[in-house]
Amino acid sequence: MRKHKSKLSIFTYTDYRKYLSDFYLEQKKVNNAFSYRFFSRKAGINSVGLYRDVVEGRQKLGRALIMKFSTAIGHSRKEAEYFENMVFFNEAKTNEERKLFFERMISSQGLKGKIIETTRYEYYQKWYYSAVRALVSIGRFKYDEKSFRKIAGILNPRIRPDKAKKSLDILKRLEFITEDSNGFFILTDTVITTGVLKPEKNVNILNIVNYQKEVMDLANGAVDIFKPENINLSTLTLAVSDKTKTIIKEELAAVRSKIALLAENDNKPNRVFQLNMQFFPLSDVCKGDGGA
Repeated sequence: MRKHKSKLSIFTYTDYRKYLSDFYLEQKKVNNAFSYRFFSRKAGINSVGLYRDVVEGRQKLGRALIMKFSTAIGHSRKEAEYFENMVFFNEAKTNEERKLFFERMISSQGLKGKIIETTRYEYYQKWYYSAVRALVSIGRFKYDEKSFRKIAGILNPRIRPDKAKKSLDILKRLEFITEDSNGFFILTDTVITTGVLKPEKNVNILNIVNYQKEVMDLANGAVDIFKPENINLSTLTLAVSDKTKTIIKEELAAVRSKIALLAENDNKPNRVFQLNMQFFPLSDVCKGDGGA
């Protein structure tokens, strides 16, 4: 049986299991004779059910299997390189590993690097990119040395003027800000939020986790920098069920949306604030009468 060349662009995927699922459905659609058995034979794999087990998460792909899958699918060198890094990215255990393999995925794309959400990834690389964007909404800044120095001196913690310049470059390239007829920067939108992280969205997690680590570090430093009346800190430790946990997360999302709307409707902002909301486990699940 002749294998049909896939029309799927692997560079639009960040989840290799989703890619393999779509590839199978595509091949099956163009040729009913395509099957797991055919693929396993083409890949030189003894297990007929391996493909399905991989797609459904019961089996992982090691390096040898990655190469066999790429060969059977008919990947080019760049596609095979991307596929391998995508597998390692999905299976990574730490954020540092995810970052490494995601950047290798981008590198593998060559000129097609814009296909993945590299814009969001870049925006959350440094805490001050979002801070500079917020400053643009309340100040009058141009693309000149005077504005670079002014921005650098307003932010707290301070940054260097060259970092302020780079922030404006990135924000303008990502089309988060633009210049008006007089050369002053203005926002293209008002509020950007990370939203709620979903565990299956590896790229979104990678994009945002490093950023959130940075701003949590800033919160620690803010206690020593700013007066108490400018800070609101509170903590609450509580025991809840999975059902209540879900409700609490929904309530937090609603509060975040309401606060974002308040900021969006504020006609006279004069300062940039950072709001962090954390809700995380302090224990494993406790079952029965106090026994784990």
